[in-house]
Amino acid sequence: MNSRTHRRTLLRAGVAALPLAAVAPAAHAADDGTGRLTATDVSCWTDAYLEAWRTKNDTAAVRLFTPDAVYEAVPGVPAQTFRGRDAIGRYWRDITAGQTEMTGRHGTPVVTGNRAAVELWVTLRAPAINPDGDHWVTFLETNILLFAPDGRCRRNTEYWNLQMGRLAPPQGWGTA
Repeated sequence: MNSRTHRRTLLRAGVAALPLAAVAPAAHAADDGTGRLTATDVSCWTDAYLEAWRTKNDTAAVRLFTPDAVYEAVPGVPAQTFRGRDAIGRYWRDITAGQTEMTGRHGTPVVTGNRAAVELWVTLRAPAINPDGDHWVTFLETNILLFAPDGRCRRNTEYWNLQMGRLAPPQGWGTA
């Protein structure tokens, strides 16, 4: 099995990172009075993203995105690129269905203009991916986010690495 086929198998099994509050978008670029996106805005958005992931709340998840948003679970793979809220919602439901006991945290976002990069450290149980033992997996992920002026995400491109087991982040992880 080549790496692309293996990654698709992982995605179908429901462990792609998402794949993080049942609230409207948490990032509001004008909150600091300048109209610029801040690390605090992105942290609030990411907290909501992680909460939607933890609770498997596809309604909350899609509210974080613009109606025409693009979500790239695996960059460059058309079958793993989801366009629009309906497609993102379907992906979210499918991908989180087999996940349990998800916990996630994020690092300090790096922001330039309306773009941000944020690291995620997520652990969850996924029997389809780790069928032996306790089923724990750890996602080490960086999301590249493009925000609209209203604070919703227009594009999310994920770069992730999957590790078997429940790993803790090393000291200093996630600091910008």
